[in-house]
Amino acid sequence: MTNFARAERLSVAALLREVGPDAPTLCEGWTTLDLAVHLVIRDRYPAALPANASGKAGKVEFFAKRTAAREAELKDLPWDKLVGMVAAGPGVLSPMGWTPVDVLTNTGEFYVHHEDIRRARKGWEPRNILPEFEAQLWNVCKPLAHSPSVRKDGPLIVRAPGHGELHVGNTDDGAAVLEGKPSELVLFLFGRRDHAQVSLRS
Repeated sequence: MTNFARAERLSVAALLREVGPDAPTLCEGWTTLDLAVHLVIRDRYPAALPANASGKAGKVEFFAKRTAAREAELKDLPWDKLVGMVAAGPGVLSPMGWTPVDVLTNTGEFYVHHEDIRRARKGWEPRNILPEFEAQLWNVCKPLAHSPSVRKDGPLIVRAPGHGELHVGNTDDGAAVLEGKPSELVLFLFGRRDHAQVSLRS
């Protein structure tokens, strides 16, 4: 089975090299430099991510300072070195680098960030996604569809022709229907709603 998480990682790195550190992305307020730094921190310093700062205010402040320090260090690196770290991924001893974990945690992440760069450029066009990759992205859709950020909008049927459909909340009394290819549904469910080629109807 192709490791599309790895393939997307390498594609992201290649595109980062091509566009440089100052290109726009779909991540509000982020340039490609910000995105590259985020990916390296996620790979190598997950304890510094704000998502791991929960509980008391002092702990949140500690993690925020730790993240800011890591970000500053990484932003000072030469661009080619930083992009090389994105391409290399986690260290060899990190569980994040094990193929099953890589596929589970990074397939959607790197696909979406690849599109964050691509679709922020003028004249972008959808890619031809391999059927095997679409199937993997459908698996990514399943937990995303049931996330709190999606459920808060009410009952929803997520439909990918040829792959299946997901029911979010109690859809017996009616629900909105979100339909498209898994590769587009993933973008919508990740919050790129204005840039995903899907249909949404009541």
